[in-house]
Amino acid sequence: MITSLYPLMLLIETFAHVSPSSRSKQLEAIASACTEHLNDALALHRQYTHADQAIRGIQLYHTQLLRLHEVLYTCCDLSISEEHNAILRVEELLESVEFLFKKDINPLTPLPQHHEKRIRQYLDLHLEDSLERLRLKQIPQAYLDEVHSAIESLFQRGKIPYLQYHHQQYLVQLIDALRQLAQDERQHKNWPSRFLILMINFNFNHIGFLNRWKEFYEADPAATDNLLRYPQHFSAIPGFAYDPNRSTLLMLMCQYIETESADDKSSSAVPYRFIHSNLNGKELKLWLHLCVKAKVMRSSEKKEAAEEFSKLVKTKEGILLSIHSLTKMDRGSEFPAAVHLRKVLKTMLNELHEKFPELNG
Repeated sequence: MITSLYPLMLLIETFAHVSPSSRSKQLEAIASACTEHLNDALALHRQYTHADQAIRGIQLYHTQLLRLHEVLYTCCDLSISEEHNAILRVEELLESVEFLFKKDINPLTPLPQHHEKRIRQYLDLHLEDSLERLRLKQIPQAYLDEVHSAIESLFQRGKIPYLQYHHQQYLVQLIDALRQLAQDERQHKNWPSRFLILMINFNFNHIGFLNRWKEFYEADPAATDNLLRYPQHFSAIPGFAYDPNRSTLLMLMCQYIETESADDKSSSAVPYRFIHSNLNGKELKLWLHLCVKAKVMRSSEKKEAAEEFSKLVKTKEGILLSIHSLTKMDRGSEFPAAVHLRKVLKTMLNELHEKFPELNG
């Protein structure tokens, strides 16, 4: 696909060197090339025979198109309509490619300026008002200050994490969720708790936000312990994160609680231990079901076995499931868990046969 960009690349990279009298003609050629180019790129994309090749080709193509946009942007004066129009044509081409191949675009790619400006405008319209409404719902000001600071830092050059393509969807949906919470007029709701659940679901893993939560936890551990004890409160959005290079907010919270609990119990004669599984919640409760049916557990009653599991066995996210969660089965939603556990059981069976070849006889 990247080879199809050659004519457009030639026009853009030579634009800075053309004579003033030829600029208008070159700009028209750039705009025309953008309009005509997409069909050629799609035709080349259809020639890929393997999915991995296609994804790699799209990412290389997208990176080159972003570079050409930046080159033209630095050469153009947006106050001149012809030059502004050429920039818009390149941006329209970019957005068409991003719409068609959204799932294949590298989410860690730095966000270009035109997308950044669009998000900035959306935040300027809604963020301050939403935070003020949340303050009136008794959301701690320390949390709201960290949300504001964290979002603003994404737009500051040199700050990590930098603004990336995944933030394009993440920030807009986060602000929409905060607006919805802020405008909810129902009475007698625990708004601070609902706010914290929302931030966990959106994986707002900003270190400053986490530090403020630690301070609140130290002041009142029971409130957070009760919240994190039951994972049914949470429905984290897959792939969403303020900082994709850091562990999830939920995992960071659970790790901190576990560390604090271990420190508190370090002088106890009975050590404080958990079994950390590598299974998610649905997989773990299906595993318990299989263990009970296969008489791995001493008790043949699932509820009795679940009581022990709920105290000792954590999911891979670091969560202890409640007895209710462990015993409630939903065959439809647990099919992916069954597929994964079948692979686990096959691996275990293969290992058993390898250790004891006579079992194959």
